[in-house]
Amino acid sequence: MIAARELGARQGAFRLAGVTFTVPAGAYGVVIGPAGSGKTTLLETIAGIIPASGGDLQLDGHEARHLPPERRRVGFVYQHGYLFPHLSVQDNVAYGAADPAAVDEVVRRFDLAALRHRDVVSLSGGERQLVAIARALATRPRILLLDEPFSALDPGRRARTRREVRAIHREWGLTVLQVTHDFTEAG
Repeated sequence: MIAARELGARQGAFRLAGVTFTVPAGAYGVVIGPAGSGKTTLLETIAGIIPASGGDLQLDGHEARHLPPERRRVGFVYQHGYLFPHLSVQDNVAYGAADPAAVDEVVRRFDLAALRHRDVVSLSGGERQLVAIARALATRPRILLLDEPFSALDPGRRARTRREVRAIHREWGLTVLQVTHDFTEAG
């Protein structure tokens, strides 16, 4: 569960203020808004990357405003699939993974086996995004935050990946919050 009440944060000159919403445990929530409206800042505040400047934030029923990011059990996928450039695909996916079986499962589910030993700098944008999604899920988070996660994928791969993320959401009972500017992506 993600529950924000009057949540606020600052990122440079940008100010996020008065954000109130609840995503029930195991639900899939979507925030739609234009570029520059604070969607990424909201996710970074929930993840603990940006400190909240006010309000309340509860994750799975626990006050989270003062929890360090590593104790929030949150997986985060940025729009640009930030990866560790000095690590292989395998090592990126395994970074912080719950266990080797979790790595194997997400590699299989996102069809990454042929890429396992490649350097991430040699990947296309879409391949990098798939690795970023797999890495976030390999940690077996309770909450998954998705920042325009499918935008780098070609239409066919986008549809397959969205279906797989939704299937994992249901099977694992994840609470998911996705942000997008695209109304078709929200469906």
